[in-house]
Amino acid sequence: MAGSTLVPRGGVFNIMRFSTHDGPGIRTTVFFKGCPLSCWWCHNPESQGFQSDVLYFEERCRHCGDCLAACPEGVTDFGCRRCSVCAEACQADARQVAGKRMTVGEVVREVERDLIFFEESGGGVTLSGGEPVAQPRFAEALLRACRERGIHTVLETCGFAHPETFLRVALAADLVLFDLKLMDPVRHKRYTGVSNRGILRNLEQLVQRGRVVRVRIPVVPGINDSDEDAGQFAEYLRKLAIRDVELLPYHQIGTEKYRRLGLTCKLSETTQPAAAEMARMRAVVGGSR
Repeated sequence: MAGSTLVPRGGVFNIMRFSTHDGPGIRTTVFFKGCPLSCWWCHNPESQGFQSDVLYFEERCRHCGDCLAACPEGVTDFGCRRCSVCAEACQADARQVAGKRMTVGEVVREVERDLIFFEESGGGVTLSGGEPVAQPRFAEALLRACRERGIHTVLETCGFAHPETFLRVALAADLVLFDLKLMDPVRHKRYTGVSNRGILRNLEQLVQRGRVVRVRIPVVPGINDSDEDAGQFAEYLRKLAIRDVELLPYHQIGTEKYRRLGLTCKLSETTQPAAAEMARMRAVVGGSR
């Protein structure tokens, strides 16, 4: 492979092995740093910003003052996340950094450690986030580098990007997991920070290109789980002839991360939808997952 393919660098905040929920088989999921959306139900709040974040695990803190002594600005609250000096100084791992710059080659080497699991399970690598398409050169180069090595590739995306940029990255993947959150543009902007008009346009173009797409809908009580919402999803998916649909129940797994980042989780009191509610949505929207 030409060396130029390994030039792009990007922000990554986690590489998770043995994932079974991000595409077929056993997968290694690369979580990209940064997202243009700010969904109320986001369970990876450390993924939203493009710069590194410092998470504070209060239960581990020994109150020794090493972080304060190391900080060039003398700050120990959440007012500054510009560097990782405090985390490096903390011997108790009470402060941990989310996010680092990596080259395509560095990520590929991490992924290749799991080749045997991909071969035995039909798995591969999944780019998730954050939003991979928000780092288009890095994402596209990584997808192509993996495919050149015979590794099955999946792109998980919110679909928010310039059409040409989106298609360039998405068409480099074997499978696209496309998150569909709300159909109403006004409510979509309220709960995610952006309109969904461009997102829907990108999904439609992807389908027109004949790309393999699985639509994933997060089911969030009180936000997109009404009968009206279900009907809107069903009508739109039927128009596009999309039958591969996965409904993902909201969960509170990520709520503790907000506190560790000094943020407020807007849905801290929202509970996971009951099995009966998920069945009701699935009966209207469709999908077998």
